[in-house]
Amino acid sequence: MGSIRIPNFPSFCNSYFTLRSNPHCHAVSLAAEKWALSTPLFLDAEEEARLPGARLGLLAALCFPTCDASQLLAITKFLIVIVHWVDRPRSLYADEEAFDPIWAKYFRPTMRREWQKRFQRHLAAFRLGQALTAQDAARGIVPDLESYIGIRRDACGVKMLLDLILYAGGLSVPPHVYDHPVLQRLRQDAADIIAWSTDVASYARRPHSSNIIAVLINERRYTAQAAAVFAGNLVKDTIANFVTNETSLPQFSERDADVQAYVQGLRDCIVGSLHWLYETDRYFGDTAEDVRSSGWVFLS
Repeated sequence: MGSIRIPNFPSFCNSYFTLRSNPHCHAVSLAAEKWALSTPLFLDAEEEARLPGARLGLLAALCFPTCDASQLLAITKFLIVIVHWVDRPRSLYADEEAFDPIWAKYFRPTMRREWQKRFQRHLAAFRLGQALTAQDAARGIVPDLESYIGIRRDACGVKMLLDLILYAGGLSVPPHVYDHPVLQRLRQDAADIIAWSTDVASYARRPHSSNIIAVLINERRYTAQAAAVFAGNLVKDTIANFVTNETSLPQFSERDADVQAYVQGLRDCIVGSLHWLYETDRYFGDTAEDVRSSGWVFLS
């Protein structure tokens, strides 16, 4: 068993972003966990035991601090499904009965058709990314860094998380505005920050799984420590890029308020995700506070 020192990710964004939390967090967390545990043939015994410590309701509350309780419940339920699919890849298509009611009750009735199509595309890309990742792992293949970054954006589910900003805010951002190059860059920055920081955190738990540290070790012959430093610098630089790109955002006349709220949603997802890494027990167990202060993690 070895150890590496990882960056304090929240410190990268504390000077730029403000951490906020949804006041419905506690009640919604309890309701979502009750739903997951009462849904037949959904979580196995091991997943049920891990569910409270995962604190997925807190992740939802930190990323979506202003939505109402019903919206927060829908988002938390969806995060539980996503984590289930990540932890149990064989369930990606088998457990539609857990996702379909969320889609039918919360998302489909309230969201525009273009949003629904986009979300479904991102869901399909997530499933493909998970399948490709599992295939590479089974064959002992480690992709190159450029290929991995593209696959990881899909396979981690972060695109769907960012899709939920429009849902949580009740925002209207038409396609020609949504596809503006600056907004595309901001979304990609946010996705990469969340994906790469999660990779670094998860390496301690699964040091040989497919993540950016493993890719850097294979491609550039870095040590695990050097790879962690490199990945941490990527996250830090991308946060700076996000802030710079934000200054290039033009005004969008009658849609400007919704666009500004959408960008704030990207900010909330970034800072919320980075802080959650140290609040959940998925990555550091009961040593999260020590990791936050010292950076040292022991590898499994």
